[in-house]
Amino acid sequence: MREVLKLGSFILIFIGTLGLLLNELMFDWGRTATLIFAAINLVGLVTLVSTNWIMKKPGNS
Repeated sequence: MREVLKLGSFILIFIGTLGLLLNELMFDWGRTATLIFAAINLVGLVTLVSTNWIMKKPGNS
């Protein structure tokens, strides 16, 4: 389950970063798209940090 969460968080970070780069360099989707892709990045980062923190707790295998 944790591996699925880690993979999902990397996918969210990838989608968010790609969307922000495309919005900045190729398209002009506006402020709403920037906020959405930034929120996707934030969710991915929070998920990645929380799964790593839970895995490093003593007593968890």
